[in-house]
Amino acid sequence: MRRAMLHLLLALVLLLAAQAAFAASEITVTVTLGQLGVGVTPSSWALGIVTPTRSRTSWITGNPGHFQATNTGNTMADITISAGSTSPSGWTADPDNPGLDLYMIAFGIGSPPYDVEPAYQVFWDDPPWPLASDVPVAGTVDFDLRFTAPTSDSTYDAGGETFAVTLGAAESTP
Repeated sequence: MRRAMLHLLLALVLLLAAQAAFAASEITVTVTLGQLGVGVTPSSWALGIVTPTRSRTSWITGNPGHFQATNTGNTMADITISAGSTSPSGWTADPDNPGLDLYMIAFGIGSPPYDVEPAYQVFWDDPPWPLASDVPVAGTVDFDLRFTAPTSDSTYDAGGETFAVTLGAAESTP
């Protein structure tokens, strides 16, 4: 019995020593989840009256872009852009040509010294189009928009049409 008690006591001492050695080998891990976000200024663009099939741009000579998108997340991001249907008539963005209830929208990113209007890339609702890649945290992208009116409207609304240009953020991939 005494011998069994000594073995038990020895086993307990060895177990405590092993546990103390294990505790000294711990690794503390800290992690922050990546968060994506994008903001834009200004948040509206009033075009006024636009004649059918005519285009209007936000571009101004010498200005890097009328709009500025900012990466508001905590990780590098790709910024995307898409356009929705108008309200109240329901015009839709078309990639090829304006038409009956079809408008065109495009974005352009200028180059210094911003004295030549940028080339524009047409975009629509799906999928979101890449506006800029690998934008650092708090980094900005200056851009302009070009709107081309439909050839005609099947449900004329004297109050005008409104639609959203949506900016999104996606994880940058190496």
